[in-house]
Amino acid sequence: MHTAAAARLELQCCAKVNLTLDVLDRRPEDGYHYIRTIMVPISLSDRLVLEPTPDGITLESDPAVTGRVEENLAYRAGVLLQRATGYRGGARIALRKAIPVAGGLAGGSTDAAGVLVGLNRLWGTGLSDEELVRLALQLGSDVPFFVHSRPARVEGIGERITPIRLAEPLWLVIATPDVAKSTGRVYALFDQLPSVSPRPDTAAMEQALATGDLPGVAQRLCNVFEQVMLPRHPEIALLKEAMLAGGAYGALMSGAGPTVLGLVPDEAAGAALLERIRPLARAAWLVRTPPSAACASDRC
Repeated sequence: MHTAAAARLELQCCAKVNLTLDVLDRRPEDGYHYIRTIMVPISLSDRLVLEPTPDGITLESDPAVTGRVEENLAYRAGVLLQRATGYRGGARIALRKAIPVAGGLAGGSTDAAGVLVGLNRLWGTGLSDEELVRLALQLGSDVPFFVHSRPARVEGIGERITPIRLAEPLWLVIATPDVAKSTGRVYALFDQLPSVSPRPDTAAMEQALATGDLPGVAQRLCNVFEQVMLPRHPEIALLKEAMLAGGAYGALMSGAGPTVLGLVPDEAAGAALLERIRPLARAAWLVRTPPSAACASDRC
């Protein structure tokens, strides 16, 4: 049963980075790859404003949406929730984008999850988190993570989400070089590798995060997609090397790239590293992971 709709809702939709990423076997029925990854939300975020309307879904975005609006994940999330619940009203979706597109930070996925969670609240449609996760998976493998938006081990095709503990927030410098990529192409190239080494030690990473062992976290940063992307895009490798030379404990490409993260001990070290690597990137930020208690409540 639907409850009364709220008048307006504003959310911060945070980006994510992968501290580990392993690609496993394919699912027999559809060929999707199984993954195992440690994902954490970060303070870089898009601003999402939702308002109810009598009918229909509209999307406004700054910068403007590229391509057809109907293909945008945030728009599709609104339509999906409307159809799944039978809600007869509509919504105006307004996005102010800060997360770079196709950067390995899941900007489209976090916006989609924000629309699902926000409209469920705004419309009073009453779906549980588990039901929202099932809907989110229809939109993409990263979308379910953002229903809760908290540090987690993510497995399967993105639907198995196990919260993990961070002893303390992490400070990170993230930078996006001017490299174009297609995630589907990255997977296809990965499938052509004759062997994959190294692979992440996910359990050891979880232990290091839980105990606040920053050198241990740095030592266990591992993303198998680097084996595809670094040989083809020296800009990514150069950025990693610059972060390490500038004092980062460790550096890693996030997701399918091309964004690179550098783990630093504190805000001051991060500010110094940011200035050093900024000329090598199209965009760069100093960010932190939010306190665990804040992630589920305000989404960033």
